[in-house]
Amino acid sequence: MALHNLKIIVYDGGKAGDGIFSGSSNDKGESGTGDNKKSLLYKVLNYNSTIRNKVKQSTSPTTFFAVQQGVSLAVQTGREAINYFVSDIGRANGDSNYQAIVNRKIEKATDVLSIGQGALSGAAAGAMAGPVGAAVGAAVGAISSGISLGFKYAEREREYQHTMFKENTSQAYQLARANYSAYTGRVR
Repeated sequence: MALHNLKIIVYDGGKAGDGIFSGSSNDKGESGTGDNKKSLLYKVLNYNSTIRNKVKQSTSPTTFFAVQQGVSLAVQTGREAINYFVSDIGRANGDSNYQAIVNRKIEKATDVLSIGQGALSGAAAGAMAGPVGAAVGAAVGAISSGISLGFKYAEREREYQHTMFKENTSQAYQLARANYSAYTGRVR
């Protein structure tokens, strides 16, 4: 049995190593922490992790966890409050069709954002392969979200066609049962 040296390289979402924003690497495979993490472009593109790291450095782990949970709770409360007030528009105006229109516009915006979110998550997953991987990942993520939305709307169309078939059949049955014709004098 022979022992072999094993070298493990860990990629941090394309931000270290061979990724887009990699610094100079030494021969041990460690990424450099030169000026690239201090640049404005890096801070803007990675604002979430930059803010999180600053807060982590200045607070204790318990305080950081409490702040993180507080922010998560505030975001959830904000979303639910917006949903609550938007969902009451139709009742407040006495118009359920208006509520349906508002809900549809919100759904359209959410669907467009989901394609963008799919592209971003695909780019993040492909970023470990460099800029080409990020571009391919973004394309695959956007296509994947588009396919999901396509099936969602196809299912919705099929359900609508089935509902219309049932309503038309029910209407024809009710008219036939009521002997609805010009000869019986029931046409008004």
